[in-house]
Amino acid sequence: MDLWLASADPSAVERHLRLGIWRGVITNPSLVAATGRPPEELFAELTELAGKAWYQLRDASLDEMLDEADAMLAVDAERIGIKVPCTRAGLGVLRVLSEQGVRPMATVVPTATWMVLALAAGASMIAPYGSMVQRAGIASKHEELARMQAIIDAQGSEACLCPGIYDATEIATFARMGVSACFVWERDVEGYLSQPLVDQACASFVDDWHTIDAARSGAD
Repeated sequence: MDLWLASADPSAVERHLRLGIWRGVITNPSLVAATGRPPEELFAELTELAGKAWYQLRDASLDEMLDEADAMLAVDAERIGIKVPCTRAGLGVLRVLSEQGVRPMATVVPTATWMVLALAAGASMIAPYGSMVQRAGIASKHEELARMQAIIDAQGSEACLCPGIYDATEIATFARMGVSACFVWERDVEGYLSQPLVDQACASFVDDWHTIDAARSGAD
């Protein structure tokens, strides 16, 4: 399963990448705006740090979104991924980008039906908005995600889902469904990667390590 770090903070990205588990970084307009930096400058740095960084286009007309995509791809077409809001205009943007050889991600995809439209338009990744569906009383987000993954599997599609993780247990839940990518918010990394059982097991060997260190010192 590919794990993406949801962050646009270069210092946090550099720190968390040392964990060795991230495929790269994924951002949204809120994360980018919080940096106060021009996107082109920011993403030049993020791609140097993370290798791959996803940028989300603004909700605009087809031509305006394509112009924005061109501006970001001009920074680094290989390492900047383009997230497209899955509006009516966004569907057209997905088609144009895919025909240009870009593998875009469709975001703001609330339902399995909407995902089918995004895939038909050429999306290679889907960012589901399951919490939106759940709040609207349409379906539980896990049920809708399972429907999405079942459709991808039934169609033999090479596209993949990339849902957000809002509880550490969802990582295993989604992996069991066959979901091949997800993203974790920067604010949650420390909490998710603290495992008392692991700490307890390692603590049980502390005295043994002291004995090993003493043996090394005696040998010297």
